[in-house]
Amino acid sequence: MRRGLLFASAIEAFFLLILLGYGPLYVHERLHAGYFVSSQAAAVPALVTFLGSILWGQLTHRMGLRILAMVGLCGYLVSGLTIFMVRDPIQYIVGVSVATVFSTALAPATLAFLTQAGGDMGRRLATRLQWQSSGWMTGGLLGGYIFGLATHSYEDLMLALAAMMGMALILVAREPKMTRGPATREQTLPQGTSGHRTLIFLLVLPFFLAYAGNEGFFTNFGVFLRVLKIPVGWVGWSAAISTGLGWILASKIGRWSDHWGGKNLLIRVLAIYVMMYVVMSIVPYTWIVVGAFSLPLYPFLNLGVQRAVAESIPGEAHGAAMGIINGASGLATFLGGVLIGGVEARVGPHFMPWTAATLVAMGLAVATGVYGKHPMIAPGQVE
Repeated sequence: MRRGLLFASAIEAFFLLILLGYGPLYVHERLHAGYFVSSQAAAVPALVTFLGSILWGQLTHRMGLRILAMVGLCGYLVSGLTIFMVRDPIQYIVGVSVATVFSTALAPATLAFLTQAGGDMGRRLATRLQWQSSGWMTGGLLGGYIFGLATHSYEDLMLALAAMMGMALILVAREPKMTRGPATREQTLPQGTSGHRTLIFLLVLPFFLAYAGNEGFFTNFGVFLRVLKIPVGWVGWSAAISTGLGWILASKIGRWSDHWGGKNLLIRVLAIYVMMYVVMSIVPYTWIVVGAFSLPLYPFLNLGVQRAVAESIPGEAHGAAMGIINGASGLATFLGGVLIGGVEARVGPHFMPWTAATLVAMGLAVATGVYGKHPMIAPGQVE
């Protein structure tokens, strides 16, 4: 695997946590925007992620993986430098969103490179996940500390991240051409571009529904904890615990996905997610809520959908598929947050985990139907 791409994946995770987690706060406190405008500093880039990921995913096979990765790295580089060219909230939102159009090229290129060779792709994806988890944990801990010092520290952090993305750009540019791997045996797609795209959307739909439930609940988790009179600090602490456990288990999850197949792995984790939210709804005690939300389930969901799609389509369609997966995560975050936030406002916060459980259960039902029509190949046949 290319170390430049792994390094870039870690910095990308750090970057996204800072942009989406602390960007709205920066716009509110430093640029003096109202709460609604400040929220758009995360919402608009999330929507752009959806559109940009799908666009670049479709161009992966035509442009080549290395060029696409470099486009994404340049996008992050510009995003980090944007902070020095804006003077008001609208300029910030527009600048970051435009940069996001290009930065969303990185994930499809990286994932396509890791999945096209077939074989033990689960272990390769798990390695990337470990690098990403390191970025998330570092961003969560260091970002919160630095931003707590002063709001202008956000600008310094963005400059540092831009510099690191510049280093990753140099590493990727100097590497040999990133060639496509051999075609996999799991080419169950019908012939034709439209047939490919339709099945990819169907395969990603369970992930989209589950992600909407999970991220929608997470973005409103602080409100739920406040109602239960649980310290809201557990929002970050539970995320750190979950990410840390996911980092430790990543290599095992990769091996399990190679052994079971992505579709089986995804169906199992969706079932566990449904049970988790139901238990949180019925027995909303502190240790149960916090313990359940600290479970490292996201790596299973992430690797499960990536492998489930990769083992169902030809290698040349992996770029488009990974772009759709990345885009689906952005759209699901936006729609899930709006939906569960609306449930909290109209019905009450106690119905938030029930809503999340419903969305994940819908994803489980779709997965059972869709994956039943395209069963996984026997473990060991993936070459």
